Amino acid sequence: MTDAFMLSAETDKQKVQMASVSILAAPAEGQRPVTRQVLQDLVAERIHLAPALHRKLMHVPLRIDFPYWVNDSDIDLDYHVRACALPSPGDERALSEAVGQLVSEPFDHARPLWQLYVIEGLKDGRVAVMFKLHHAVVDGISGLDLHTMLFDQSPAGRDVLPPSSDLSGAPSRRELLARGVARMPGQCLRVLLGGIRSLPYLDQLMPFRVLPGVGILARTLRWLARLARLGGDGTLIEGKGLKAPKTALDRPVTSNQRSWAFARVSLDEAKRVKDHYGVTLNDVMVATTTGAILHLLLGLGGVPEEPLVALIPISVRGEGTEPNGNLVQVMLIELPTTEEDPEKRLLQTHEALRVAKERHHAVPATAMRGADELLMPALFIRASRAAALLSGMAGVTTNVVISNVPGPSVPVYIAGAQVEALYPVGGVIEGFGFSTIVFSYCSDLAVGFTFTQDSPVDPWSLTEAYERSHRELVALLDSIDQQAG
Repeated sequence: MTDAFMLSAETDKQKVQMASVSILAAPAEGQRPVTRQVLQDLVAERIHLAPALHRKLMHVPLRIDFPYWVNDSDIDLDYHVRACALPSPGDERALSEAVGQLVSEPFDHARPLWQLYVIEGLKDGRVAVMFKLHHAVVDGISGLDLHTMLFDQSPAGRDVLPPSSDLSGAPSRRELLARGVARMPGQCLRVLLGGIRSLPYLDQLMPFRVLPGVGILARTLRWLARLARLGGDGTLIEGKGLKAPKTALDRPVTSNQRSWAFARVSLDEAKRVKDHYGVTLNDVMVATTTGAILHLLLGLGGVPEEPLVALIPISVRGEGTEPNGNLVQVMLIELPTTEEDPEKRLLQTHEALRVAKERHHAVPATAMRGADELLMPALFIRASRAAALLSGMAGVTTNVVISNVPGPSVPVYIAGAQVEALYPVGGVIEGFGFSTIVFSYCSDLAVGFTFTQDSPVDPWSLTEAYERSHRELVALLDSIDQQAG
């Protein structure tokens, strides 16, 4: 159901797309460069290893059921694997502008929802490979899992067995309609059972606030909008009273154009902070982002008296789960953006996340699944669109999305070229100021910040603030070590 919401909530100015950017080392003497043709050949040989990349959408006539993913037996690699070149001097800002433009371009929904770009012209003979995916296809964890099609553990590559069977063709529209009609009685039963399972926990699953005097219609729409946001396993878990304040970072989404910037900090240093304070690595990353937002807002004229609110995705993907679709739940937490002391900020972040996790674990999985099933497909699709509309009318609902995705812990290679750095690119939707995603790769934490293009903030100012916030936490340990010495 989360996949269906990702599709239904899209508008001309809001495309739910994400990407990764792999920076490849320059080819050594005698080594072939990674070009569009090289990448096309690699994908042609390995695409059967990633079944999600074969799938395209088919909508059920009359929208009486959710869209189906069906196999596309005729993948056009000229469409899916492309190339572009950066203008001189090919620096980081030129790369960020190119990636922001490419991730903003909408997919053709008649094809599988992914693309690969070879971005040439980086300094020192390097190239970048951007893997762009629609969020309906994958979540952050499964999206990175799909990279195993491209990634090798050594420059020599690996032997890949050919596909064991041909892909089956897509059903006809008449077959989809018949399937939808046959499923309708079961949909009614699932709605009833879902309501029974989730009713005792609705206050925790779907709290909402309505201004006095708005009336029952607005209450109903708000309820449907909140419910539509939950999605399949994307159930929203939050506490009462969380309200996102308005900041200089928040702007209505007026176009689909995005701005992106990136940074790298030491994973080993972040782990030192984690170990010393007895917190999690995710606590450290969220606290570092909180400090970055604080420094940025101070430079923009001030920080709201109320804490900012962050949405934190949590993967519920088990081992062996096929890398496709969205298997996430999300939490809302207050960020200690009013606390200037970095040590106190870290400990307060840890406590906020601890409480949020306790709320999350207090809701049984059966109740979450029940909430998933409270709307039949035809109503769900309309409610999803209402959710997108109401988000725009209501203004800021959450200030930032902060996501942490573990990546490879050892060097990986694409077509023989070593991946020197691996950066994430998130999406921005109505009601959120911006998104922050962190990838771990080898000894680095790579951070990507995504804003709307008309944001008053230069994304690179946030990368500087993030690096400063990271240094503040590391300096706490350096000070302790000096005192001990």
